[in-house]
Amino acid sequence: MKKLLFFTLIAIYTTTLKSQVAFVKGYIINEKGDTLKGEVKINPKKEQDNHNKVFFKDDKGIQKNFKPNKVKAWGYDKNHYIAMDLGGEEKYYNAIARGEISLYKMIFEEVRMNESTFLPEYFLIKKGDKKMTDVKQSKFKKQLGEMMSGAAGFVSDYEDGKVLDEAKAAEVINKYNNR
Repeated sequence: MKKLLFFTLIAIYTTTLKSQVAFVKGYIINEKGDTLKGEVKINPKKEQDNHNKVFFKDDKGIQKNFKPNKVKAWGYDKNHYIAMDLGGEEKYYNAIARGEISLYKMIFEEVRMNESTFLPEYFLIKKGDKKMTDVKQSKFKKQLGEMMSGAAGFVSDYEDGKVLDEAKAAEVINKYNNR
């Protein structure tokens, strides 16, 4: 019994350590278009913070935070955030797929009955368009079909549902972009 309790406590402790704020290898792209490599600070519990600013530590250990009007893009691992303006406010959008058609994600806070929940919202943009299309998750296939006019074969690979399947959506868009 004591061994079980000990291993349970160890498991909880290591899980807590993994989910805390940490610096990971990453990059930023400054206003001049230069890519600077270093470390970015992430907090898995507050993913929505990634859309407002980036904490960056350069190779000299100097840490600065940047808002979207100062850094064009940033990223780590397979996560890439691009500064864009939607509705008059610049934010970092998580690029799920990029190319002729791009899919972006933003995490928004919704408060109901004094309870906060964080929900993803998705946006599509076709190269050359100035306006992002707000994705209606249950109508994603239809919206994507309108953007891929003349290439219905790609759209048929996506199984429509009530909730957008991010991985499958990225796969379909990337196939279309790489045709």
